[in-house]
Amino acid sequence: MNFKFYPDESKVYDFLRFPKLLYHMESYEESKKDYNYKNINMDEYLDFVKKVEEKLKPFSKEIEEFYTKPFSSEHSFIDLNIKSDTILGYRDENKFLDYLLTLTEEDINKNIIYSLIINEENQVDSNEIMKRAEEICLNKKDILSFIKELSIDPGLKWNLFLIVEDPALYMRKYVDLMIKIYPIFEEFYKPLTKKIKDYGQYLENYLNKNGAESLEDLTYSLFNLSMIKGEIVHLLVSITFAYSISLMPKEEESMIVFGLKIEEALKQIEEINENKTYERVQIFKNLGDKTRYEVLKRIALGETSIKEIANVLGVSSATISYHINNLLTSKAIKLDRTDNKFGYIVNYGLLEKTIEDFKKDLKFPRNN
Repeated sequence: MNFKFYPDESKVYDFLRFPKLLYHMESYEESKKDYNYKNINMDEYLDFVKKVEEKLKPFSKEIEEFYTKPFSSEHSFIDLNIKSDTILGYRDENKFLDYLLTLTEEDINKNIIYSLIINEENQVDSNEIMKRAEEICLNKKDILSFIKELSIDPGLKWNLFLIVEDPALYMRKYVDLMIKIYPIFEEFYKPLTKKIKDYGQYLENYLNKNGAESLEDLTYSLFNLSMIKGEIVHLLVSITFAYSISLMPKEEESMIVFGLKIEEALKQIEEINENKTYERVQIFKNLGDKTRYEVLKRIALGETSIKEIANVLGVSSATISYHINNLLTSKAIKLDRTDNKFGYIVNYGLLEKTIEDFKKDLKFPRNN
């Protein structure tokens, strides 16, 4: 398995997601109420986000048209329009914007439906999904029917209805917005360019030297090799979302986006978890939320689709994604991959150990 870092494409990736920072503080304040590891030091990054937010505020109305609010980011206009490897080969942000303007109405609608299928069904980026998307896009009524059946917020559905009615117009307006925002992005990105390149080169060297197995060590077992297929793994580094890590798999290759600070954060999490009492508290805290507990029960029953769980519990897919992220962070569940589909499994080993330690802490009698 070969790992390759792409510095220029990393910048394109961050540019396309830069407007999301307008909502990041709102998202952070909301999630902080229930954040598993709020003791992580994020002061420098949060100061960066606040400064970006101030610069983006004059464009808030335009940004809201294309970037959805917290916990629904996968339905943002640009995320629905680019596949995991689309930006590879584009070493300049403005050239990528030019590429977006070459997309036809059919291309845009096909990309949107394709991405929605992947999001709803936890599917891997594949030719089979693209064929399904192409079939749906043969008829406008089929597109509208597909969107109508999505388990997402009604406001998001309405926005999607508007986009697919005139996708070329939305793309032109989106590109116009990004051209206006570009100088602000450059102002914040340029001082961090060397750090991003140095970290990306470190990742490439470390993983190629130590082998694919070292990815598990680097991510503190957040990723395992069964989730990654193919011989090529593309690496990007993001400052826009410095404390996140994303895997975008395909049938023959994968892309991993490392936040600039994610390794540091995972190390802090591991140090916190060395205090096993704290680790147990975090698991029980997660299970103290009724919806999250119900999500865990559905996963235990073998339901791994976010859409299916959302339908059963009567909430949006975005809400389920939020709860699943918390369960993953506390390690109550783990990521799993079967064929070309991602899912989740209960981390029975950790939960069993947690229960046994809990009984020891409270000195459970051997016989009641």
